[in-house]
Amino acid sequence: MALVSVAALVVGAALVLVATRPSTGGSGADLVIPPVTYIASLDDGTTMGSNAAPVVVEIFADFQCPACKQFVMTQLPQLVTDFVKPGIVRLEARDIDIRGSSNPDESLELAAGAFCAAEQNRYWQFHDLVFWNQGRENRGDHNAAFISRVADQAGVDMAAWSTCNARTDIRQPIKVRTASALSAGIDSTPTLRINGTNYVGVPDYAKLSALITRLAGVTSPAQSPSLAPT
Repeated sequence: MALVSVAALVVGAALVLVATRPSTGGSGADLVIPPVTYIASLDDGTTMGSNAAPVVVEIFADFQCPACKQFVMTQLPQLVTDFVKPGIVRLEARDIDIRGSSNPDESLELAAGAFCAAEQNRYWQFHDLVFWNQGRENRGDHNAAFISRVADQAGVDMAAWSTCNARTDIRQPIKVRTASALSAGIDSTPTLRINGTNYVGVPDYAKLSALITRLAGVTSPAQSPSLAPT
């Protein structure tokens, strides 16, 4: 009986390890499910939050960017809880392609898949799944099979999503947005544009929280100090 119990414990521990092991991306890896839920009434395509929110945070990100993954996994959920749900912040995703170099361009294809998920108001679910399962840059981890599995797990209508993803007109706006961002000096991700002012990199959350709290009552903020960790 003792031997059986020990064996059961070993098997159980192995199953827990497999279930919680971070994914390395790729079509053959099990998807890690982000422990984040969103309120449907707050989502509107690639935006989240009230249109009347006094603070607008535009998030310029590349789906292959490791620092963006860090921001999404460690700070975005708290930002949503602290400021989006109470109506203080509206988030606006600005997916760009500055890291893609393979053929097909994985950053571009991920952004296209996100666009099609946004058409069904499942953008943020798709967005989080990609980052929580992010693979290697430009190594084929984010191939068509991986992107389709993410879309399916995000809860889209796969027939409609596949039709959208096959369209020839959905990638050009992403390229235009990327060129516009680069021309505006946004050449690193993540970049947060907060009420019109750009902050580059993963911020110190305490500084970000303090800035948002201050801006919530300010119409035209002056240049704020860096939000970078010290």
